[in-house]
Amino acid sequence: MNDIFSCYTGNLVLSGDMRKDIHAFFSQNNDLRTLNHTLEVANEAIRIAQLYGFDSQKVEYAALLHDISNVIPISKMLEVAERLSIEVLEEEYKYDRSVHQKLSRYMAQDIFEINDEEILSAIESHTTHKPNSHMTDKILFVSDKISWNLPGEHPYLIETREEVNRLEMDKAILIYLNHIWDQRNTLKLVHPWLIKAREELLEA
Repeated sequence: MNDIFSCYTGNLVLSGDMRKDIHAFFSQNNDLRTLNHTLEVANEAIRIAQLYGFDSQKVEYAALLHDISNVIPISKMLEVAERLSIEVLEEEYKYDRSVHQKLSRYMAQDIFEINDEEILSAIESHTTHKPNSHMTDKILFVSDKISWNLPGEHPYLIETREEVNRLEMDKAILIYLNHIWDQRNTLKLVHPWLIKAREELLEA
């Protein structure tokens, strides 16, 4: 395990039960907010995977690990990514937290010993999505988005959920990507991966 993470892992001993290990990890880092979100995303990911007849364990593991980098202060995320030699895009320097998905991928592999590329890929793109994605990527991406209990009415989230339940995964993803694109002039960053993923779906 990389020494950079020692302050976040403490006396963590992996039990082989991913849910138990994630509970222990977030609890010892006093981050119950992320833990609760993580469990909601995992449950939604399992539901969607079963709806689509897909491997639910892969998406469950990806969901349980997708936000583990939240234990790192946002102000330190870019610095940690650079120390780990993680590629940071020029655009990502505009918004420190944009690298958290890449940090979570690294931590999933380094701390939790995950080597399944589908799981790692889904973690790495769960915020932005990306082109040439597979079903694990897609399920984690939409599960993360529709699991947030935001105050007020959000038609794009309702439409996203409806398309997911109709087995129209790509339409569901495009609804969300279009929502971000429509706000591009007010956001700190519209990630290049998101732009390419959206263009791919529009051309499909």
